[in-house]
Amino acid sequence: MVTSAEQGRQTRAQLMEAALGLIAERGWGAVTTRSVAERAGLRPGLVHYHFTSVTDLLVDASLEAARREVGRIVEAATAESGLGGLGRMLDAATSYDSTDPTTTTFTEMLLAATRHERLRDGLAELLRESRAVMAQWLRREKAAVVNPEASAALLMAALDGLVLHRLIDPQVRDLDVRRALRRLAGLDAHGENQGGSP
Repeated sequence: MVTSAEQGRQTRAQLMEAALGLIAERGWGAVTTRSVAERAGLRPGLVHYHFTSVTDLLVDASLEAARREVGRIVEAATAESGLGGLGRMLDAATSYDSTDPTTTTFTEMLLAATRHERLRDGLAELLRESRAVMAQWLRREKAAVVNPEASAALLMAALDGLVLHRLIDPQVRDLDVRRALRRLAGLDAHGENQGGSP
């Protein structure tokens, strides 16, 4: 038998999943209490029972989705050494396209973060944690970088930028950026340290 606490968690999860789908389809500003409830197959009153406002629902759902997605990518990348990990990061970055709901949701989320402080703060914390893991990975790999924290920030920003450029300019999809990424990470073609520093 499902307890009321478990039912509450399930309902909350349903509402957040519905909200994410609507963000991807309609955009952040078009999501309403009624549309979320309808998508989730629940009564509209449950939205405000579980969340103070639709904005709170969107922020919570977005932060959870961001944590899942970024965690998946960073974990996959840092589980391998050298070029294998770097290749996994690049594969993840190049897998997103304009038809992917995750990409659309993240684009909407980044724009919304400029207007909603709690979302901005949550994303900033997630990015700091991810950069710290990446910096530790660069240290572990003995990458030829002077400042692993700065290099991790630059590497992650480059990957984020690559995703955005690929969404807008189809020609970028044809560029082979692996060698440039290896240099940026301080790794040469053989997975060993390279002399310079990014």
